[in-house]
Amino acid sequence: MKVYSGLVLSAVLAVASVTSAGAADRDTKSYGQKAPSAKDVETFLFPEAECENVKYQCLAVRPSTDRAIGVDVKFNTGSAELTPEARAQLEGLGKAIAARKGKLAAGEIVIEGHTDARGGDELNKRLSERRADAVAKHLVSAYGVDAKVLKPVGRGKDQLRDSARPDSEVNRRVELVRTTK
Repeated sequence: MKVYSGLVLSAVLAVASVTSAGAADRDTKSYGQKAPSAKDVETFLFPEAECENVKYQCLAVRPSTDRAIGVDVKFNTGSAELTPEARAQLEGLGKAIAARKGKLAAGEIVIEGHTDARGGDELNKRLSERRADAVAKHLVSAYGVDAKVLKPVGRGKDQLRDSARPDSEVNRRVELVRTTK
């Protein structure tokens, strides 16, 4: 009973600590420039993983809404090449997704690239697509993530985190979204 109570408490605390940002029907946990640990990613994006190694019955379920992990992955201006800092930021995400091998559907993890409002719409759209692709390729090559479960998408400057400061660097980010569809 203690194991079950601990799991329920962990799930409640994880949901309580989530902040809503970005898309309206999505729970988002932002890490800014910090790198989330694999355990943080697993607890938030894959709560059902808690039940996979438990002797007793577990009631953790797959989230009913999309969940996103936001990381301000740093790129050089106008570049889609991952910096060493960016690669370090992606370590926890890569390890957590790789650990779900065989348990994720095709396209279940959407990698969204976002830009600030500087530059034209088309330029930002292409740049955000290239950045999302760079993150996907890194997760596949460095951590052995199955490429089929990843869906890189460029959002350009359509979903600013801080619309009051459209040119702010906080709007340049990558979000990994676990979809419910």
